[in-house]
Amino acid sequence: MIYIIVGPTGSGKTKTAIELADYFHAPIINADAFQIYQDMNVGTAKISKDDPHYKDHYLLDIKKPSESYSVKEYQTDFRKTVDTLQKSYKDIIVCGGTGLYIRASIYDYLFLDEGEINTDEFEKYSNDELWQMLLKADKEATLNLHKNNRKRVIRALALASSGTNKSEVIAKQEHKLIYNDVVIYMLSPNREQLYENINKRVDEMFANGLVEEVKDLLKKYDLSQTASQAIGYKEVISYLNNEISLIDCIELVKKRTRNYAKRQVTFFKNQFDLKTFENAEDLIKEAKKNG
Repeated sequence: MIYIIVGPTGSGKTKTAIELADYFHAPIINADAFQIYQDMNVGTAKISKDDPHYKDHYLLDIKKPSESYSVKEYQTDFRKTVDTLQKSYKDIIVCGGTGLYIRASIYDYLFLDEGEINTDEFEKYSNDELWQMLLKADKEATLNLHKNNRKRVIRALALASSGTNKSEVIAKQEHKLIYNDVVIYMLSPNREQLYENINKRVDEMFANGLVEEVKDLLKKYDLSQTASQAIGYKEVISYLNNEISLIDCIELVKKRTRNYAKRQVTFFKNQFDLKTFENAEDLIKEAKKNG
């Protein structure tokens, strides 16, 4: 059985996953887009290397913060990891809040081969002009795009002009699970409790040395675009550049984390067939009952 534990940041997913991993004697696959990076520990609330459960985690600390890492790469790494672990374990725990990583990995999610496609010719056009062009080239593709998402609109246009319609490739996907015996649980405390957890967690991150961690990262690495945009890191970089005060930085991290948590819950509810629990005790009880 593959038990997938999702939920918004600050909901207590990691602790829940560890308890289930102990019960089922199962490994844990990380599904957090930023915990894959080495040395990004405090700001991602990553399990400590000193914790005895650290050795049971996979796809954790696999990239340097200077390296880029895509959903497609995660999909490949995830599926290879599952294939390997299933030879030795009856059960596997997947834990994380990056919904697209999980969806791309457990469903028949196809990526378009865009390596040879040149998008330069579209850069000279405005967003409105690009949108009108895409409406003519691949109208179906516009249904899941916003016209101001310039990067994705240009990509869809470039694909259409190369003879590969994005909408046609998506239509071929059946959106079916590629694994048997998968159950998805969402840990989602009520909003008041979640926001309290988030605010407390952010305060603890700064108390535990988030600013110092970011300073060390900037000295050690030329951060990739992905790593530098992580909530907590992006704001601290602005603080270190004297763009905002420390107090404003902390409040901004709290606000953006709360907003991100809302988006996470919406994504999970819309993209997965799952069971939702307000507290970890009920989720764990349900998982043990079905195990």
